[in-house]
Amino acid sequence: MKTFLMTIASVLLTFGIWAQSNTMQSNAPKPGFYLGLGTGVESFSGLIGITGDFRASNNFFIRGGIGLGSWGGKFSIGVRNESKPGNSIGYGIYLSRATGLNSFTYNMETTTGKKDVKMELLPGFTINPTISYKWLIHDLHRFFIEAGYAIPLQTDPWKVADGSELTQDSKNLMHTLAPGGFSIGLGFQFAL
Repeated sequence: MKTFLMTIASVLLTFGIWAQSNTMQSNAPKPGFYLGLGTGVESFSGLIGITGDFRASNNFFIRGGIGLGSWGGKFSIGVRNESKPGNSIGYGIYLSRATGLNSFTYNMETTTGKKDVKMELLPGFTINPTISYKWLIHDLHRFFIEAGYAIPLQTDPWKVADGSELTQDSKNLMHTLAPGGFSIGLGFQFAL
C-alpha cells in the first residue's frame, strides 16, 4: 500500500510540474464545457467513470459524473467554484447515488459460523463536500485531484436475503464497504 501511495504521489507531482510548464496562462477564451475520465475511491465518478463540467460563470461549474463503483453504478451531480481560471484550488459539493446490487454473495461471519451470505445491496446516497486542485494544459485541458468526505444519507443500506444473522464484525465490514467515508479522486478532462 505504501508503494502504491508513493507511486501515485510521484505521478501527480511529475504531472503537476509538466502541466505547470505547459500552461500558457494567456487571456484565451475559456472553454464552456469539459468532458473526461475520472477514477478514485468514493470519488465523483466512482472507481472508473466519465465526468463533465459545464461553466455556468467565470469560475463556477455545474458537474455531472457517471461510472462504476464498489456499490454498483454511480451517478453524481454537483457544483464547484474555482479560485481563478488558471491552475488553482477549488471547492465543491455534490450528491451521489450508488445503485446497489440485487444479488451479492460474500463469505462472512454469522452467528452460526462463517458461510456464504446472500445479500441485497440497496441504493445509497451521499453528500460530498470536496476540495480540489486543477492544472491547465495549454490553457485548455485539465488534470485534477480532489479529496473530501462522503456523508451517507442512510444507515445499513443492505438486506440479508437468506435469513442469516451477521456478527458485529460482519456488520462493521458492511459499513466500511457501503457508500460513505473519505474520498479521493483524479481525472483528466478535454475542453470542448
